[in-house]
Amino acid sequence: METLEQRITQGEQARQVLDNPAFAKAFADIEQEHVEAWKNSPARDPAGRETLWMTVKLLHKLRSTLEAAMTDGRLAKVDLEHEQAMLARERAEGVVIR
Repeated sequence: METLEQRITQGEQARQVLDNPAFAKAFADIEQEHVEAWKNSPARDPAGRETLWMTVKLLHKLRSTLEAAMTDGRLAKVDLEHEQAMLARERAEGVVIR
């Protein structure tokens, strides 16, 4: 199982990828290219059309996976801050910590 710190790091890395202009442009270009190729593909080529469509779906899955990692990292940061606040509070109140 990943630690909160690892989840925070992965979330930040995912954010950096999603915020990267080169990634955004490459993603958009690839998506547009494949959607156009799919639209213009002949009906008699169902295998080719399916491959193009699956590629577009895979691009969307990539983006959603990165977005999920980013969200998970944010939640992990909140959890870590809460744990640290509780620990500080327990120490301030003189609670014995094992």
